[in-house]
Amino acid sequence: MKTSTLLVATLLGFAIATTQGQTQSSTTTSYVQTSKIVGMKVKDSSGQEVGVVKDVVLDRNTGCMAYTVLSTGGTGTRVTGGGKTVAVPWTVYTTTSDPSVMTVRVERDRVYNAPAFDYARIDEYSSSGYINNIYSYYGVTPG
Repeated sequence: MKTSTLLVATLLGFAIATTQGQTQSSTTTSYVQTSKIVGMKVKDSSGQEVGVVKDVVLDRNTGCMAYTVLSTGGTGTRVTGGGKTVAVPWTVYTTTSDPSVMTVRVERDRVYNAPAFDYARIDEYSSSGYINNIYSYYGVTPG
C-alpha cells in the first residue's frame, strides 16, 4: 500500500512539474523583446527573403507597437541606408520555428511596393491618418 501511494505521489509530482513547465513556456513565447526583433530576417510564405527589421516604432500613448521599419535590401541600416525602407504593421507578421526569422502574410511584392519610409518624417508617420493608411495598404486593421 505504501508503495502504491508513493508511486501515485511521484507520478502526480511529475505531472504537476510537466504542466508547470508547459505553462511557463507557453506564456513566455507570446512575448518578445524589441531588441530581438531588430535585425530579424523576414521572409514571405514561400521562404523568399523579404528583408530585415531595422526598427520598431511604439505608440507613446498606448505603449503598443505601431509598426516595424523593414529594409528590403537586407543589408541597409538606419544610418547607411541601402535598399528600400518601409513600414510594416506587426499584425502582418507570423512567427516561424526559427526564432531569428519572421514571415509576412502578404506577397513579397506587396512589401516591396509599399510607400517608402523616411526617418526624417517620423512626426508625420505618427499621425493616425498615416497609421490607418499603412494598415489599410497591407489589408489589416490597427489594434
